[in-house]
Amino acid sequence: MTNDQEVLFAKFLDYLHSEQSSPEYLGEPPESANSFDPYQMVAEWTALRHEIKQQGKLLRSTQDALAQALEVTRAEEEHRQKRLEESQKQALGQFEQQQEKLLKDLLGILEALDRACTYWQEESKVVDNTFNQKSTVQKSFWEKLKGRFAGKEPQNTMSEKLPTSEALSEILTSHQQGVELIRRSLLEVLRQRRVVPIAAQDKPFDSQTMYAVGRELKTDVADNTVIKEVVRGYLWGDRVLREAQVIVAVRGTGD
Repeated sequence: MTNDQEVLFAKFLDYLHSEQSSPEYLGEPPESANSFDPYQMVAEWTALRHEIKQQGKLLRSTQDALAQALEVTRAEEEHRQKRLEESQKQALGQFEQQQEKLLKDLLGILEALDRACTYWQEESKVVDNTFNQKSTVQKSFWEKLKGRFAGKEPQNTMSEKLPTSEALSEILTSHQQGVELIRRSLLEVLRQRRVVPIAAQDKPFDSQTMYAVGRELKTDVADNTVIKEVVRGYLWGDRVLREAQVIVAVRGTGD
């Protein structure tokens, strides 16, 4: 060793053999130190382990109870949801039944309006034909009278007592237009509710939307073609509200 190293080593030995005072921050030394008891430590460790096991069992039991409660709650929620869906479905079914009945009742009113329109059309034709015939008869009658009584004007003729054909025709036309206006309004109401007529006339017979009430032999019409619509059918959306009652052609060979 060099002289400097020997001096440093000697100082280190003197420091180790000298008594050192405790630092002020450590405070006063304890009067007595507790002796270490390994048996007590093992007992405490065993008790702590047992407590941990008990707490683990309690935790698992709580988790199982919570899982069961959640399962019961889930089942009750599913049951309530199912009952709610069934209730809504039942209410919707009742509403659709009531609506279907109302629409069918409206179809009955529409048929009555159709018959009224047909009636006024026929009456207008009858009046026109009747007055045309009377006009011809009266003209022939007065021509004969004029031939016999030349120079004399007949008094109180039949044509002066009876209403004119134009007046009666105007009245009938007015009634017909009024009924037709109501009929069109009702058709528009039904159309807004997705009720539309089934196109049946001159169409191939469709068993899904039509009901054949009769058959007729026809040589100039394709077999199974609707030749007459007895009762008009209607669709309600994609459902058949009422089947069309029709007469279907049967292909004949002819004579």
